[in-house]
Amino acid sequence: MTDTALTAPAADHDRLSLQQGIRTALASVLAYWIAGLLHLPGGYWAAISAIVVMQSEVGATVLASRDRLAGTAMGAVVGLLTSWVWHHSILIFGLAVLVVMMLCTALHYKNAGRLGGVTVAIIVLIPHPGPLWHIALQRFLEVSLGILISLFVAVAWTQVSNQMRSNRA
Repeated sequence: MTDTALTAPAADHDRLSLQQGIRTALASVLAYWIAGLLHLPGGYWAAISAIVVMQSEVGATVLASRDRLAGTAMGAVVGLLTSWVWHHSILIFGLAVLVVMMLCTALHYKNAGRLGGVTVAIIVLIPHPGPLWHIALQRFLEVSLGILISLFVAVAWTQVSNQMRSNRA
């Protein structure tokens, strides 16, 4: 076996890791920048969402995006409803996290429960100025923006890569 044969898989892995890093960085920067253009106050949630859902394959990114969006939507609704009866009761908060996780499971969103629980925590535990429905809606919009940008980057990257491969062939 040659030295080249031993290092080829490592080189391929490094190249794929670099591509994944570039895609993820591009999606997060675009999401944050566009959130700023749209005057969304929590643009960092768009960037975080872009990072969370970006996977090495488009199909996996779509699935992660679906779960993130579903979890955030359900978490925003449960968080909003919980905030009306919250009154700093740790028991109510715990029940809200349980409810959103069970709801996500019942609706067959495999990884959405954790994300829904995070959204509940953000809405219920962090003090926010303004009406709570507004905060829930903002989180949903910011997360959705990050997801859309990540999907766009993943699909565009794949199309450009496929085009470049077909041009070389």
